[in-house]
Parts: sequence; C-alpha cells; structure tokens
Amino acid sequence: MTPDNRFLDDLTPTSTRVEPALVVANPDVERWDEACDVLVVGLGMAGVCAALRTAEDRGLQVLAIDRGAGGGASKLSGGVVYMGGGTRAQREAGIADTPENMADYLLYETGNVVRADTVRRFARASTGFQDWLEQYGARFGGPATEAKTSYPDDGSLYYSGNELTVPGRERATPAQRGHRAKPAKGGEPTALSGQYLLPPLIASLEARPNARLLRQTRATRMIVDGAGAVVGVEVRRVGSAFARWRHAKLMALVNNLIVSSLGLGTRVTASIARIEAGARPLRIRVRKGVVLSAGGFTYNRAMMARTAPEYLGSYPLGTIADDGSGIKLGMSVGARTDLLERISAWKFLYAPESWVKACSIGPDGERLVGEEYYGARTGEAVFGRAGGKGWLIMDSKLMAEVDAEVAGMKQMFFQKMMSRAIRRDYTVGAETLAALAEKIGVPAERLEATLAAYNGAIARGEPDPLGKSEKYRQALDAGPFYAMNIGEGLKLSPIPALTMGGLVVDEDTGEVLSRDGGTVPGLYAAGRTAVGICSHYYVSGLSLGDCVWSGLRAAETLKGNGGAAALAP
Repeated sequence: MTPDNRFLDDLTPTSTRVEPALVVANPDVERWDEACDVLVVGLGMAGVCAALRTAEDRGLQVLAIDRGAGGGASKLSGGVVYMGGGTRAQREAGIADTPENMADYLLYETGNVVRADTVRRFARASTGFQDWLEQYGARFGGPATEAKTSYPDDGSLYYSGNELTVPGRERATPAQRGHRAKPAKGGEPTALSGQYLLPPLIASLEARPNARLLRQTRATRMIVDGAGAVVGVEVRRVGSAFARWRHAKLMALVNNLIVSSLGLGTRVTASIARIEAGARPLRIRVRKGVVLSAGGFTYNRAMMARTAPEYLGSYPLGTIADDGSGIKLGMSVGARTDLLERISAWKFLYAPESWVKACSIGPDGERLVGEEYYGARTGEAVFGRAGGKGWLIMDSKLMAEVDAEVAGMKQMFFQKMMSRAIRRDYTVGAETLAALAEKIGVPAERLEATLAAYNGAIARGEPDPLGKSEKYRQALDAGPFYAMNIGEGLKLSPIPALTMGGLVVDEDTGEVLSRDGGTVPGLYAAGRTAVGICSHYYVSGLSLGDCVWSGLRAAETLKGNGGAAALAP
C-alpha cells in the first residue's frame, strides 16, 4: 500500500479532515464499537443502491453512514435518471429504443473514459433500472415531451442530452431517456424530483431487518491490516439527539441556493463545524468490504484550486459533504485517481427554446459554442476557452420571440427568478453591433465579422459550422441588438458545476484500483467518488444513472455474483 497524501490536509470551511490510514496487526483482537459485513460511506443515489442491493442477501449485515440526514446531492437534484434501451416508461409512451441504439449514442458522450463494452453493458442493464427502483418506492412514467428543455415541467420523459443535435442523430436514432422521478401516485410535482426519488429508497433500506443507517456520521480514517486490506473505518458521530436535530436543520439550510446567494453559507457552515467538533469517535469493523459513495469535491474549493482552477467561478452543485473526503479516504490506502481536473459546468441556453436561435460569442468576439448543445458543453467553452466570459447575441426579432415564449411558459419559482434576472439585469441592448460590442467590451470588428459569417451561412444554405440544427437557425440582422451575459459570477444565473473525476475502479467489479497495481482489497467506489460513465461529457440524468449502475455493480461483487456480469437483463 502506497498512500497518496495529496489533499489530506486541505482544510477549508466545507471540508472535513481525513487522517492517514491506521494499520492494525490483527483486526480480531482490536476494540470495535460496531461491526458489519458491508459498510457504505455516503447515502446518496449510489450509496442507497449499493446498500439496498447488498441487503437483498439476508445473510449480509449492511451498515450505511451519512454526514447528513441521507440523500446527499442526489436528493437536491432534479431526480432525473438516464436510462433507456426499452424501459417500461419508454414502451408505455410509444418510444422506440434498444440497448444497442442507446449505447451508440452514449459512446459519443463518454469518449474513452470507460471501455466501449462497459457503455454497452450499462445500456443493457439500464432497461431494468426502472423496475428495480420502483420495487423500493421510486416512481417513473410518462408523459413524454418533444420540447427542448433543461428540465421538464409537464413531461416526465425528455431528451435530456444531445440526442437531437446533428452529431447525435448521425450516431443513433433519438429517444427520450431522461426519466424524471414522479411524486407518489395522485400527487403533482411541486419540487425538484430528487425529493421524490431518494426518500422512498432510504425508507426501504431502513425497513430491511439486516440494514442500518447512522446519520450525522462522517468517516475520518480507513483501517487496514498488515497486508493493506481494508478491515474497518473510523468515524465520528454527532452525539445527542438535540445536536443531531440541529445539525440536520443547519445542513438543510446551508445547501439552500438562496442562503448561498445571500452569502450566509459560511456562517451556517461554521455552526455545523462546531457541532461536528464534539462528535463521538467510533470504530466500525467491516468483514467483507467498504463502498465509498461520498460524492465529489465541488465544495472543496482548495482542492479545486489545485486541480481545476479555471472553474473556481462556478457555483458548487451538491452539498457541503461534497468535499472530497470519500476520494481522500481512498487515496489514504493507495487508491489510484484520475480526471480530478474534469469538471462539468452547466450553462443552459434553453429554456426558453428560442434562446438556442441566438449566436454565442466569447470575449474575443468569435463564435463560442453550438448553442443547441447540452449545457455542459457550453459551460466547458465558457470556462475552458473563454476565461469565464460569454454572451448570446440576439436581434430585435429574436428578442420579441423570446419574450413571447417566456410569457407563455410554465416555470418553477427558481426558473422564473432566473429568467427575470437574465432579462432585467444581465442583458444589454444597442442600436448597432458596434455600439453593443463597446458595451460588453469585445472587439467591434470581430463581433460584426462573426455575425456576418453566421448570417451568410444561413443565406447561402450552408450547414452550420458548429452543427446547429436547421430549426434553430435564423438571421440576426434587425437592430437593435442585444447581448445576454452567460458568463461566470452572476448571482441569480450562476453556472453550477460537479466534479467528474475520482477513484479509478475495475469496470467489471467496482473494486478500487491501487497505485501499486491490482486492487485495494476490500474497497469499492461508486457514484461521483469514482470515475464513471459520465466523467467525460455529462448529460442530465447520466450521473444518477451511473450511480444506480455503479452501486449495483459493487453490491453484486460483494454478494459474490460477478459484479457487472450479474446486471445483464
């Protein structure tokens, strides 16, 4: 075991300390406070899937711990699971799809971060995700929508990625695969659907006689034997019932977007830290394995400053428990890491759908990105190529179209708040392109040349050089002209981001790979603690889909069923 001690001491207002691993000569003679066969660290979507699937084997004792109340970033998410190939919801909605068709599309999004056969196994397995999740209280179904949207209001099945773009259609027949979780039967959606997805799964786990959940409990140190095999974990648990109640309330408060926007998060985090400072240490003996599913590190800005400094202007998407502690626990016992610099920052240029018809530019006045693409590609362009700056250029005709569409849209509160701020505070206008360029600080001649080239290709009937579909192309030539800010630093229109890298796992078993070669015995990783299906290009629902896949894969290995091989329908 060769530990990787990077980041172990990067204490920030949101990160918790991870101690170097404790080596014990004989685990059987050590003092332990708890014991289990499988310990799951972090109970978001990946953790709850790993714990539920493992607990289906009644001969195994499963213990799950969570720094908060359970649910993590998954509970705060839109509750969209990317699955397809012929799910029950797709069939009932009349959507034709096959695992082969789904894999052909996903190979375009995943690049080479996982093997092609892993993508194809994921696509085959995903046909059964809905049925398995619904066993434990989740609910999916139609109706399907054709609308171009970042999050569906009326539909529960939608094109959540780049399926309808030119390169997407060239590779596979488009199919709606974003499955938004639904509330209990008869209920109407009133919140982001992570609130409907995680609670029933966690309740189902707690109902199992061979599973337990310890809330307000964080892992601080791995315990290994002389051969480097993981045999336990040292944790700290908030003590009294009142302290746990107060801790839960503060955790819910600090993860609120409005609290963060008002700059109150640091004060709340300090209160959480004071409670956790008095937490009681416990040692948990683990007989078969530990699953690390504690999220990424988007809230650990010190860690991001060393891995992806260009993304520090993004808004951390998740909970304050996304501090890298799960990754650091693995590193402390010699785990390999990869893609720690890979960030998925989302700047959606829709809804309203009409915004996609605009022309995006960077600070040099050049075209920035294909406006139709999923927001992760726009975010990458803004941070990776444009120094955190960007604008959408519109003319008077398009602006009138946008305003009319917004007036007729059904939106959730946060969507209305952002739309109003964008129109009122983050959009400027001018009679000419030259005057507009001066207002936003870009070279006038380059902006004029960019719009001339954009309009000229349309007039000549040439394909869009960045692959925009014909339905979203129209000349922008009628002043006055407008520039909508799509850059960083906009409080009411932030660019949220997830970290995509983490521990490297065996793609067949979910076992964590060692820096020294082979695997770290007894250690598994799932969800955003690990490199996974969505670690190249993210589309909505692919992280939760990968959480289901990677959690089930680890569980099947721990149960002795062969990992990913057991997930084929």
